[in-house]
This record gives sequence, C-alpha cells and structure tokens, in this order.
Amino acid sequence: MRISILAPSDIDDKRGTMRRITAALIASALLFPITGCSSQAQPDITTRDVLGTAVTITAYAANTTDSSKATGRAFAAMSAVERELSPYDTSSTIAAFNRAPLSSHPLPPDALAIVARVKALGVEAQFSPALFGVTALYDFGGVGTVPSDSTLRSAIDAARTFRTAPDGTAAFGSGQTTGTPGLDFGGASKGLALDRAAIALAGRPVLLTAGSSTLAFGAKPDGEPWRVGIEDPREVGRVLEVVSSAATLSVSTSGDYQTYFEHDGVRYHHILDPLTGRPARGLRSLTVFGTMSALDADILSTALFVMGRQKAIAYAGEHHVGIFLVDDTGATYKYVPAGYSVKASAEAGPPRP
Repeated sequence: MRISILAPSDIDDKRGTMRRITAALIASALLFPITGCSSQAQPDITTRDVLGTAVTITAYAANTTDSSKATGRAFAAMSAVERELSPYDTSSTIAAFNRAPLSSHPLPPDALAIVARVKALGVEAQFSPALFGVTALYDFGGVGTVPSDSTLRSAIDAARTFRTAPDGTAAFGSGQTTGTPGLDFGGASKGLALDRAAIALAGRPVLLTAGSSTLAFGAKPDGEPWRVGIEDPREVGRVLEVVSSAATLSVSTSGDYQTYFEHDGVRYHHILDPLTGRPARGLRSLTVFGTMSALDADILSTALFVMGRQKAIAYAGEHHVGIFLVDDTGATYKYVPAGYSVKASAEAGPPRP
C-alpha cells in the first residue's frame, strides 16, 4: 500500500488577478508499510491545523497509547510557537509587539532563537523578520497591490531601523513616514515548531510535515528510507524530484508560486529581498535538504532563494547544504551532500515553462 501525503493548495481569481497559494512540498511522505506486518509496524498518522497550515505527524511506535500522548505533546509544542510568533493572532506576543513597534519590548525566546540562527548562518542580508510592514503594502491576501518606489523606500528604511539589544529587548527606530513597521517570523516559525515537536516525539521514527517544511528522523521499521517529493513550481501536484535518506532528513522549499498575484503580466510573490523590498528574482523555487535542524532549513530556503542561483549554489557547496532549485527559465540545478539521494520522479519529465 502506498500512502502519499499531499500538500494543500488554493487557487483564487479575484478582481482580474490570479493568486495561487500552495504548499511547497507535495507527496511529502511516500510510506511503504510491509504487507502482513503486525500493527506495531504501521504508522499512527494525525493531522491538525497549526501555524496556518495542515500539520501531519506520522509516528511509528510499539504502543499506540504512548504514541498518541507523544503526538499530543508535539502539537502542543507547535501551538506554543504559534502563540508566541504569529503576527495574525491578536493574542500572540509578536502581535502585541507590532501594536507598539517603536517602543522597546522583550522579544519572546522563540523570536530570539530565530534571530540568533539567522546571524549564525550568515544570511542577515537575505533574511529579515522586520518586513511585516513592507509585505503588507502588497496586500497578498487581498486584491494584490504594487507599491510605488517612494512608498517602498520609506517602508524599507523603517524596517532597517529594527534593533535587538543584549538584554533581549527590541524596537524599531522613530521617524517612519509610511505605514507601520512590524515583525513577522513566518519564514522560520514552521521549522522551529517542527524542531520543538521532534523533542516531544524523540525515541520513535517520525515524519513531520508542515506545508513547505518536512522533518524526518529515526529508522523506519520497514527499512525503507524517508522520501520527500519536490513539487514542480509551475504545475501543482507534479513531483519533479524525490529526496531520500535513511538518516535524519530536513527539507524546506521556498517558491514564487506559494503566495503571489500577477499585475500587468508580472508575478509578484511574497519572498521579498530585504535590500529592495521587491520580490526576489531569478528563481521559481529552491529546496534545502540535509541533516540540519528544521529551523535552519526553513531560514536557508528563503535566504538562498533571495541570493539567486549562483550565490545559492556557492553557499550550498561551502556549507555542505543540499539544494535543488528551478531557475526562472525552468532549468534545474542541485547540490547533493554525501548520504542523500535526489532522483527524478517517475512522473517528472521536462520542467514546464
């Protein structure tokens, strides 16, 4: 029996613009339970809505009761991350910060952890949690708007005033003239949540999927490797390549097809270059994979997408980070570290224009 866990997608046509919001991974798990095995070899699969997406935990355990309790703790851990970091939940710590961004506030531990990892990975120029006000100018969830150069410059200048202090407090500077600056850790919160869930699930083989992020660890009882499919950025549901590993596997994808609108024939997507405030150009999608934490993979998929093809490939080689990317012409490139496999899917064929 083959079980394919498919990422959700939503296609919406509104006021003459086309907007497609879809998760970056499809066929997130290809599981092959062995026919005739005892129920102990069968996975316990649970799906709940957390962090604005459907999160699925596929856990193997000898004791179903213990597995269910661990799964409950894992979802609770992810919900705790959401309560701290979601800018759209009015009760969250970050939402409270965004209501008064010019005043100094203590950042929650999860936010500090993300800021620290961005710095440690050396991608501060490509990954910024301070773009909430800039992203709002595009109204991705509404009619889709293209801000003027002057409006965008003002919002970017405001974003650049964000500072954290050694005591864990943070604030934006004063004097902004356009909009209200704010924080959004959405480019990393799913990865962090999966890492926290993994702690609750330690000691059993588990696959965790949260939209564009996937984390697998432990040896599957059937001896098969973990497999994660990478979606064609121009055809929902079509898998281009499959990443596999018998060891820990962390995968994250960023793409120009996940949240976007089109205006005058130009695609405006949500992955913004912190330098310009404009959508990063040059790639359709970029997938990061390896033994790194889900948080690191989440951060790097965004940062390397912003870097563009050449710099992303150079970073991957220098830091031994697995990547698979599709550039804006449809050409594909990959860097595969030892211990991993990336092979074309049987349903793949040539990339679509």
